[in-house]
Formats: sequence, C-alpha cells, structure tokens
Amino acid sequence: MSILPHSTPAAVPEGARPLGEGPFLAPGDQIDWHYRAPGWQPGDPSTISPMRVVRDDERGLVAWLAPGTLQEAQGSATGDRVRSIPLERRWLDHRTRIVEEWWGGGSLRIAPVGAAWSVCLFWKPADDGDWRFDGWYVNLENAHLRTDRDTYSSDHILDVWIAADRTVHLKDEDEVVAAISQGRLTREQAAQIERHAGAAIESFRSGEWPFDAEWIDWRPDPSWTIPALRGLDELRGA
Repeated sequence: MSILPHSTPAAVPEGARPLGEGPFLAPGDQIDWHYRAPGWQPGDPSTISPMRVVRDDERGLVAWLAPGTLQEAQGSATGDRVRSIPLERRWLDHRTRIVEEWWGGGSLRIAPVGAAWSVCLFWKPADDGDWRFDGWYVNLENAHLRTDRDTYSSDHILDVWIAADRTVHLKDEDEVVAAISQGRLTREQAAQIERHAGAAIESFRSGEWPFDAEWIDWRPDPSWTIPALRGLDELRGA
C-alpha cells in the first residue's frame, strides 16, 4: 500500500482490506468510490461516486461512472465547486459537502492492486452516437483500501493526461506548488508524488494491464441503471 511519508492515510472503516483480496463483487453491483483527505473525520467533506462494477478480482477494481450520476463532492463555503476557490487559498479555505452531477460522458476507472494511482478512460461524444476515445487520465492517489461495498483513497493533486495519440502531459503542477505553500504537502511528499507519476507513465509505455486496448473497446451493459448515492436525501437537507 502506497502512503506518502509524513501523512495520515484517509480514514477507512475498521477491517478495510487492500484491493485484490476477496470477497469480490459481481459485474453490475454498486460500489461507492471515496476520496478522503488525510486526517478525514466523520462529517468532513469528501468525494463519493456511486459506480457499477465491471471487474473486481486479484488484479484490482474496474468500475463505470455513468453520465448523470449524482455524487457527493467537496465544495466551497458558498456551496460552489471546490475549484471555484482561488488557487492561492485552495487548501486553506473551509470546504463543505455538496451534491453535483457527473459532467460530460461516462468514465471507466481502473485501480490496479498496490498502485499509487488509478486510470480513468474518457470518450468524446459523437453526433453519430459512436464513441471516440479521448485518452487516459491518471489520477495519482493512495493505493485503495476497501470494504465489501466501498473503496477508499486520498488524492495526490498531481495528475497525468495521456491523449489518444499517446502524448503525455503532467496536469495541475501549479496546484502542487500551491499545496506546498499552503501546508497541504511537503516538498518530500511532492517529490514522491512525481515518482508515482513516473511509475504510471512507465506502466503505460510498457502496455501493462490498466492501459490494455481491451478497455478502449469496452462498453457498459445497456441494462445498467445509474446507481443512487447513499444518504442523498440527508446530504441535500444538510
């Protein structure tokens, strides 16, 4: 399990286990994908995305985030999306719990066992109804811990975008600089995150499982409904 030095892992329920250890969920089952900040406490804001399981086994977790899914998200003090907080105060200002709809098309997420990152595949909508593969978004994060119906991680801010033409770009480097200046990360932690980015890029260039071509051609089961966010009524009334 990859935990940044000098950090506290995202709080998880007692008995949580690493990905790759059963019991496993079946395709179509709901799993809730959580991102919690280090030091998270009950009632603190987090990101929770209800998803459909595509594959859950010894390799890791693959899940589908459908368009139109309502998810819990982290918001500003005024209830806007967290990115509305100016960068110079992004990790200083108070955050709130909000509900937001997943924007755009759906996303296929793959969390390999033991990796300090997950992979999100995106497709561009097309007028003819076909799927146009857009690229891989590598989200740097703690290796997941999970219970039977939930999986938990903590976001590492820096990300990698790999376009369909296989060009590679780092994303949100300015946010990492801001996170260091605001005490969210140390320079040592930021350096380790960069090493994780390098490992993910090497996994891509080596053609490892998360980047296998089979996922580009994958399509969700048309019978799947959009899973419901647990506790939605309570969250809306907060």
